[in-house]
Amino acid sequence: MDDALPAEFLLDEFPPAIRDTGRTLRKLIIRTVPKAMETVRPGWRWIAYSLPENGRVRNYAWIGPERKHIHLGFENGILLDDPQRLLNGAQERLRKFRYFTFEPSIHIDEAVLVDYLERAAALARLPTHVRRAMAETVVGPVAVEHERRRGDVPSEWELVPDD
Repeated sequence: MDDALPAEFLLDEFPPAIRDTGRTLRKLIIRTVPKAMETVRPGWRWIAYSLPENGRVRNYAWIGPERKHIHLGFENGILLDDPQRLLNGAQERLRKFRYFTFEPSIHIDEAVLVDYLERAAALARLPTHVRRAMAETVVGPVAVEHERRRGDVPSEWELVPDD
């Protein structure tokens, strides 16, 4: 007997716009990585995507619905090249995950999402020791500009009082 929950079971708990975006993301993931296995993680309220390999699975992506928005996340997102800084997570100092947030509709071109999904799946296929070595070379997140404090101002700058 299969105890696996269908993804609709999880998505049906959310408002129609979130549910529709979740269904669109599911179709995109399965179309992009056809060998992906879909698993509902009810405790985390996620739909996880993994690739089977030698009797094991390698997680690479997830869909995380919430009431007002929905996430498309990547297990090894810290290793994904993100030159346009489209992914969230670095500013939160997440050690491994990176993700997109859609409120509630998808605002990023499908080709961009396909590229991230393909690269995330390719990372998942790498041996664990290779991914770990890659993660050790990743530089931590750069301070976000709005997080700067007065003490972060270079000493050669003159501070003027607000009027």
